[in-house]
Amino acid sequence: MLVDMEGAIEPLSKLDLWVKVRENSLLTLADIPELIRLRWPYFRDNWETLRATYLDFVSSYQDPERLRSEIELFTRFIRTERNSKNKKNPFDNKNIIYIFYSIFDSTNINSIALNGEESAIVKSKIEEVQKYIRSDFLNMRSELEIERDAMADKVGLQDDSYNTVYKRSSRPARVDVKNKDMNAMNELMKSIDMINYILANYFSLETASVDPFALAKANANNPDIDIISYLSGTLVKLNYGEDLQSLAQRTLGSPDRWIDIAIANGLKPPYIDEVGQKLFIMSNGVDNKINISGLLLGQPALDLFYVGQPILLQSTTQNFPEQRVVAAIRQIPISDDIILELDGEKDLDRYKVSEGAYVRVYKSNTINSSFFVLIPSSDPLPDDLRSETPWFLKTSDNIEKRQKVDLSINTEGDLVFNSNNDIQPVYGIENSIQAIKLKMSVEQGELIRHKDYGLISVIGDSNIDVDAVRRILVDSIDSAIKADTRFSNIESLNIEYVNSLDSKPVSAFKVKLIVKLAGSDQNIPISFNINI
Repeated sequence: MLVDMEGAIEPLSKLDLWVKVRENSLLTLADIPELIRLRWPYFRDNWETLRATYLDFVSSYQDPERLRSEIELFTRFIRTERNSKNKKNPFDNKNIIYIFYSIFDSTNINSIALNGEESAIVKSKIEEVQKYIRSDFLNMRSELEIERDAMADKVGLQDDSYNTVYKRSSRPARVDVKNKDMNAMNELMKSIDMINYILANYFSLETASVDPFALAKANANNPDIDIISYLSGTLVKLNYGEDLQSLAQRTLGSPDRWIDIAIANGLKPPYIDEVGQKLFIMSNGVDNKINISGLLLGQPALDLFYVGQPILLQSTTQNFPEQRVVAAIRQIPISDDIILELDGEKDLDRYKVSEGAYVRVYKSNTINSSFFVLIPSSDPLPDDLRSETPWFLKTSDNIEKRQKVDLSINTEGDLVFNSNNDIQPVYGIENSIQAIKLKMSVEQGELIRHKDYGLISVIGDSNIDVDAVRRILVDSIDSAIKADTRFSNIESLNIEYVNSLDSKPVSAFKVKLIVKLAGSDQNIPISFNINI
């Protein structure tokens, strides 16, 4: 977090706390400044012991030099105040958070035993954050923009176009620009962008409090309102940072038709949830089950889950989130902890408490960029639902479309899965290459339902008449390529008999093949060996 400008501290702290509460992340004293004045006895009486802990944390802190410097200043500060005859609490000074910000930012609240008053402050602050509305974020953004503009004026980095739009006058620089100034402005802009994203996703619609189903029901009794009857729909992905209005403009031609999308997908406020909530597991995963605390920030967590709900699993050792679906939910009596049974393989022992494993869930009746969205259509469904061109190839050229879509298979012949644990498709030129490799590696008759697929087997054939075996292979390869409409012809084919491969004695044919794609001038070179 940016801490060099006092005017930015408060809005940045509010924003950071809002994000942390949303993600169920660890909170620090800097997140709730009201606690700091109550912590003077804690630091005064324990600093010699605590100091080593903060020094160990220096290398991992976002601004190591600042934390190291503040530790030394704080040490002298503690000693001075201990010997002072003034009995006033030095943490009553409202500027103390600015002076030793990195110290407080490095102090996790759950690492200290909070008394009743402090626990009440934390609970109240969290409840306050959870009630933030559009105006709160607009105020934060305004404060950050004022601080950003003041810094730009200070170092002479004003933008003429920006000044013209917002009727600001350029001012001469008072100091030379330094790297820390550029870094500070960059951090400010990232925070402003985050607020813009929050506003776009949660507060962009003036009708954000409207339940689309209730509105549709009311409109059904109003003859002046045209309720469209949809007969079909298509699936699309929501762009990250996109709101329902822009999605409706992009897919239905009018931002006013966002409510049609909301109704078709069963959406309710806030409609879009990209952040979700991070819930750490209570014990290591077992089979296809994980254990979640029954309480989240003091509130029951059971309402966050439902059967059929997609969730994401991740840990420090699992680089990509794994998508699973909730198959069953059980709450343990007495403790109220929740056991989630998930679909898929019984391999959830990979997720361990020691590796920070957690589940990310999203608000019910919302969408995000990780999942498909149904765009309703008034066009009737065709009698034949099969389509040679899937939706993600609609805008591709004809050559790409002609290469079809298949399941991606690795070199071991196993299915490839993406980061969301879905089957990975392969299409375009990549699919053509995979198709040729498969045709050339499968023996005819090996596939029970496709007896003619692949090459004629020459394994075990006499190598006395090499030319006869070569002719068999030429005819088989030619037939396999001609049977596939993705290819127009074989540009070149060279089959060489060898009696050693990689310095090992063996009877084999080395095949070099160049195939031309149908409808284009593009050639695909393929080489492989056939042992006989």
